[in-house]
Amino acid sequence: MLKQILDKAPIVQQHLFEKGYLITNADIKGTESYPFYGNWNNTTVGNFNFWVYNSTKLFTYDFNGNTAFLIGHAYNPYTMDWNEEEILQKIAKAYETDEYFNAIDELTGIFILGVVNGSSIEFLLDASGMQYGCYGTINGKQYISAHMLLVGDICNLKTDNYVERLVNYKWYHFMMGNYLPGDITCYKEIKRVIPNTYVKLTNGNYSVTRFYPNKEIRICQNDEEYVKVISEAAKIMKNTMQLIPMKWKNPSISLTGGIDSNTTFAAANGCYQKYTTFSYVSMHRESVDAEKAKEISDRFHVQHKVYEVPESNSDLLYFDIYKSVFDYNQGIGVSKDSDARKKITLINNNICDVEVKSWISETIRAYAYKYFGRKKFPKNLKARCYTSLYKIFLMNRKLVWETDKYFEDYFKNTQLKEHLYNYDESDFFVWEMMHGGKCGLNIGVMKSCFDITIPYNNRKLLDLLLRVPLEYRISDKHHLDLKKAMNSELYDMNIRVVNLNETSTRKKLANIYYTVNTKLPF
Repeated sequence: MLKQILDKAPIVQQHLFEKGYLITNADIKGTESYPFYGNWNNTTVGNFNFWVYNSTKLFTYDFNGNTAFLIGHAYNPYTMDWNEEEILQKIAKAYETDEYFNAIDELTGIFILGVVNGSSIEFLLDASGMQYGCYGTINGKQYISAHMLLVGDICNLKTDNYVERLVNYKWYHFMMGNYLPGDITCYKEIKRVIPNTYVKLTNGNYSVTRFYPNKEIRICQNDEEYVKVISEAAKIMKNTMQLIPMKWKNPSISLTGGIDSNTTFAAANGCYQKYTTFSYVSMHRESVDAEKAKEISDRFHVQHKVYEVPESNSDLLYFDIYKSVFDYNQGIGVSKDSDARKKITLINNNICDVEVKSWISETIRAYAYKYFGRKKFPKNLKARCYTSLYKIFLMNRKLVWETDKYFEDYFKNTQLKEHLYNYDESDFFVWEMMHGGKCGLNIGVMKSCFDITIPYNNRKLLDLLLRVPLEYRISDKHHLDLKKAMNSELYDMNIRVVNLNETSTRKKLANIYYTVNTKLPF
């Protein structure tokens, strides 16, 4: 169906699986037509074909009979390296030593990275899985891809019955967005790559190994330790914002009045002349964010532009086709028309070559506590706890039981429970499920608008800020102190637009549901 539509709309064809990748040992034919449309390049690495979208970069480095690879972008705010070729060489030289994962943990970016040796391959994603990845064996051939439906198209796969029922369940879209539980995809044949793990293919078999966390975390015990953490985090954030203009000519910060993007903007202090900012307005409540963003930008002499998103689908050419492609790229569920209108508006305007986005900040802001209005979670979260954090199932107990099982499989497949040490487990639900599952899919769609980079998406930085006491993370004291350390003048403006969805009533209802659902025996 989509093929028939796109064959008649060449202008939209380029956005199908845009900026994606496919690593396979299968022989792919007919790449001038659907679903590739001649937009992909092929490079042979070992026994694999690396099909990469033509505006996405593949970096390789040969060493000791192996080939290290990186698809996407990466930079290191700890060493101030910004060239992927040099970064990849350093990582390759650290391969199979104690420094290997440490070098990877220092990277900010959106990427898949790994090593090929003949018919063997191992790979992992960026810190939070903002580069989506899935993998599996189908008819004896290996497929590793940024888009699950690309593999489905090539191999003629059928959507799993559970996923079909889940995404069509009437309450599916009402909590935390569009993603699947555990490490599953819409097909039984392929799995999702979980952040903080690496996947290895040897002799035709995949194995998954968790490499983070690897030791206990030391929570700040006093003000001196807390100030030191904030100071170090501020330095890393400022280094990050200095590196971004070295990699892109026209970076732009997507700015609102919220605390996340405020803090990102603060980190650019000292190099504001190298950035622009932008906001978009698609509904009345977003106009407040846009006004505050302009006020902030004007104060620091940064060019700001507001993009008005049409209120009607009919105001945008090829709306239905664009939306079909966006939903197909996401792979599961159906997006809102308003989200599609935003993306089309951004595509139609030459905004920037990279958006500096403030996602992932919720990981260190104790998001599960905020969303459910809780001050405490059990130290050991059972599968039913994950299911209750995941979706509102109410009377559909069959979906509850099945979802429990997928979370249990996730615990086992990724060795999560053996590597929690003294970390707060709810943070890993946000990190690996909500972000790695949902945001990774969203970023894959949003890359049709421009490239995207996320300053917070750095494992060492996230780990550092998880040392902040929980009460500070719930209250956002650490974010405010971080902003103050990087730009005290911005801090003194005291601008913070609160998300209108975060009402006390909503939190109470969500917490009641969570409490009841975790206690039901069925």
